Amino acid sequence: MLCSQTEYDFTTTKFCKEIIAKGSFGPVCNKLTCDKAAFLMDSLEIGKKKYIDLRRLLLSDVQLPGYNRLATYRSQICLTNDIFSVDREHRVGIAVSYKKLLTHTVNRILTASANEIPSASNPKRVRISDGLDCSGSHRVYQQATHPNISTKSFILFGFKVISISDTDNKLIWKNPLPNSPFSIRPVAILALQENEDNIRYLMDTLINKESTEITEKGLELTSGFCEVEIQRSQLDGKMAKIISGAGGACCQFCTATFKQIHDPDIVKDGFPINRSITDLKVLFDEVNEEEFLSLSSDNRFNVTHRPISDLEIIPSSPLHAYLRCFGWFLHLISHLHAGVFKWSPTSKRVSDAKTFVTSLIKDNLNIIIDIPSTQGGTTTTGAILRVYNSSRRVDTEELALVCSNIYQSILCAFPWANVSPTLHKLLAHAPEIISTFNDGHGLENLSEEGLEASNKYIRRYRDRLARKFSFEENLKDVFVRLISHSDLMLLMNRKFSIPRPPSSQGLRSSQDILVNTLIRDHEDHNDD
Repeated sequence: MLCSQTEYDFTTTKFCKEIIAKGSFGPVCNKLTCDKAAFLMDSLEIGKKKYIDLRRLLLSDVQLPGYNRLATYRSQICLTNDIFSVDREHRVGIAVSYKKLLTHTVNRILTASANEIPSASNPKRVRISDGLDCSGSHRVYQQATHPNISTKSFILFGFKVISISDTDNKLIWKNPLPNSPFSIRPVAILALQENEDNIRYLMDTLINKESTEITEKGLELTSGFCEVEIQRSQLDGKMAKIISGAGGACCQFCTATFKQIHDPDIVKDGFPINRSITDLKVLFDEVNEEEFLSLSSDNRFNVTHRPISDLEIIPSSPLHAYLRCFGWFLHLISHLHAGVFKWSPTSKRVSDAKTFVTSLIKDNLNIIIDIPSTQGGTTTTGAILRVYNSSRRVDTEELALVCSNIYQSILCAFPWANVSPTLHKLLAHAPEIISTFNDGHGLENLSEEGLEASNKYIRRYRDRLARKFSFEENLKDVFVRLISHSDLMLLMNRKFSIPRPPSSQGLRSSQDILVNTLIRDHEDHNDD
């Protein structure tokens, strides 16, 4: 007898039949392979019992592999035997070797690409982006195994493979959705709060040594040796400050002070990128750290501690650029509406004006700007953000001119407004960031969006699909699920269809004119 829960989930069975009938797994067949069955299990977010019940219900239409066979297969693709526990100084979590997981991931991609691309057997260069993010408000499970460990906050370190090239520098494989949480491969999950000591522990213990070795020595793949380029870009503003050691700085790209980023003459001359992890490490090696940190903040360039990362970071934060920049312009509009010409975030008049302006724009233009979508935009800067977050080749000289003009216009028109660090990064450094760190293309593939979105899956898997009797087992179940649903061979079974929300055609059209002037080619971004 099938349990009532399975009968209740009959809609799930109908869904399975529909996606099989529509060819989501290729031609309709009576027998699914383990990789497609694993994808189905991850997509439906079901465990052992529901999978067995589902296998019985679908038996007349399609044959799923037995659970034991599927479990063995999932154990192999998830490196279950290589996952280890971290338990030291009240810091508890689950991790896997960075190098081993990366090697396994690239081999899986090349295996899946071998039949379609002959050069997949001769890879030369792998490009990846990594980073870490902290999330709070998680469910508290105070297991007897670790009664003194808080489970409210977790730090996730992960990476995504951006592309693989052959010896002729031609693309073998390019990530179809670099900003999806299903592209993020987890390296470590620890129950930690976001502070310098915890981040330093995680990086020094689990990340720095292996990431340095990967970049210096490359990977030994099944098909031979391959170089690796790691771009540490998946960092929000707070994490970038902690990692870089420049916690008191306005910007992690340059040494400009708060006063300088509001000086129109200095803005006109530009802000070159002149701050780096390498230079800071050399500085700390040459001077007495205690004496250096005792200097005034300006004399030590707002450095607060030795950098934590051994690799250069790219504190670009494309996702947060959207959120913070639109938030800043909303705040500016609210000040103008309230008639308050002094930058006062706590003003009651400004707060009331913000509520009014937000509802007015939503009612008349169907644009939500209090929580901006990636398709929104109410100012010219919206066009810059679209270019900044795209994957297309950018005319960086034209972009630099537009950014400089807008930056100067803001300072001249609104001298009472404070330019936020994120807006400064965008307008002062976007062209150089794009040309220096991403070969002249927009930063879509370096965004931290996928890593941020992975936090909801940690919450969901801990609650629904993980054992509760042990803290380590609970996190291990979550970790295995994250590795499984981010397996790039399984990811190829997904159908990517992202509907666009409704927006004002007039605003989009006016932005499109400027966007097109900043793009060097006008081909579809998937063809870049």
